[in-house]
Amino acid sequence: MKILIASDIHGRITRMRRLAEVLDSYEPDKIILCGDYAYNGPRNGVPDDYDPMGVIQILNRYADRIIGVKGNCDSRVDEMLLHFSLKDYQRISLNGIFMELYHGDDFSLPMVEHIPGDLLISGHTHVPVLCEENGCVLINPGSVSFPKGGSEPSYVIMEDRHIERRRLADEAVLDQLDF
Repeated sequence: MKILIASDIHGRITRMRRLAEVLDSYEPDKIILCGDYAYNGPRNGVPDDYDPMGVIQILNRYADRIIGVKGNCDSRVDEMLLHFSLKDYQRISLNGIFMELYHGDDFSLPMVEHIPGDLLISGHTHVPVLCEENGCVLINPGSVSFPKGGSEPSYVIMEDRHIERRRLADEAVLDQLDF
């Protein structure tokens, strides 16, 4: 099973168009999105390519494959326009792998006891993480729009038990992990 994981698009149409090119090329079975789809947030400023409705229209093309969680910048209006549901938190199983999905701004969400092999997938910080800790794989794909911590716009590709974090601009592999 092929899965693409991305987060924190924040209404940037240029970056969303590039991500759509990746989606069309890679053709993942599932797309996991960790929140902050349309609104840019007050700390990020308004970039020249800010087009939240354009981003929503592109995302809706992939709605049948998207598993999404709500970010701290996502509103009820965003939810009404998106053609996929947003939950604060999701625990799913894909191809026999358990995954906990959340944005990352609210740690009061119900976290279950983790078992080795679980994937904990979040966004919010705009800082990428790909590591194994206490038997669980921690994934933060970084931000498509406003990367932080010296990182570049990135996303994660997962095929079976192989995970790669890739640069959005040219799909170069930045980190990888087998679990």
